[in-house]
Amino acid sequence: MFKGGIGFAFEAELLAIITAINIAHDHGWMHLWVEADSMYVVRLLETCSMDVPWRFMVSWKHILRLLPDFKLIVTYIYREGNMPADIMANGEKYEGWWPFAIKEIRQAVARDMSTHSHVRVVH
Repeated sequence: MFKGGIGFAFEAELLAIITAINIAHDHGWMHLWVEADSMYVVRLLETCSMDVPWRFMVSWKHILRLLPDFKLIVTYIYREGNMPADIMANGEKYEGWWPFAIKEIRQAVARDMSTHSHVRVVH
């Protein structure tokens, strides 16, 4: 895994999806719902396209090999509809990797999940 560094929002979204799928697979979480605010990234994942920047190619090929193990849902969402992502995108005080225990992010995830009470999470 590598840090995204300075780049485009598309690259950050792509790296986030690569990281999330790897983490899910490592933990054995085989039911996965990926929401992305980049329609292009959603299409790449839905079609298993190889049209990614070369620096992501090895990681991308790896997650494409993992996808058959998952029951996967991929959806597009406006960034403003995804409060945790919106907080991270607008958060100037944070740089680099996000620690999992950042209070604001955990609270935003909890609020976001509470708005999806109709979604049944399968373990």
